[in-house]
Amino acid sequence: MRRMVWIGVVVGAATLATAVSAHMKDEDLPAGPIRDRHELMESIGDHAKKIGQAMKANEVGKVPPHAEAISTKAKSIAALFPKGSTDEKSRAKPEIWQNWAEFEKLTASLQKDAAALAVAARDGGDAGAAAKQMFSNCKTCHDKFRTPEDD
Repeated sequence: MRRMVWIGVVVGAATLATAVSAHMKDEDLPAGPIRDRHELMESIGDHAKKIGQAMKANEVGKVPPHAEAISTKAKSIAALFPKGSTDEKSRAKPEIWQNWAEFEKLTASLQKDAAALAVAARDGGDAGAAAKQMFSNCKTCHDKFRTPEDD
């Protein structure tokens, strides 16, 4: 069972990292909150990729700084989605503003889940389950509030 959790964590991290790396360049986006949130999400994705790599290599001790960075950065997500901050190049769905309470709840959950992952990894807890929870949170938010990548 533990192996299945690790596999799930690695697959989730790889999926998230791939989604983040196969995106448009920041300079393609308008200056302001759209570009700022894109840069923030790229940074979160970079940390998530490093978490996935550490988990796959069974180097759980490398996870805490990246999980802590995600937790800290997650505090800024909602503020970078002011109403009306849309652009044809942005993948943000209108559902963000239509379901604002749920969006805020998911960003708060990311903050909490990433902090819990940092603690679990540092203190010998179940880092696999904590990582799975954090990556599940990312996937839920992306599925609900972000348009799929164009192929």
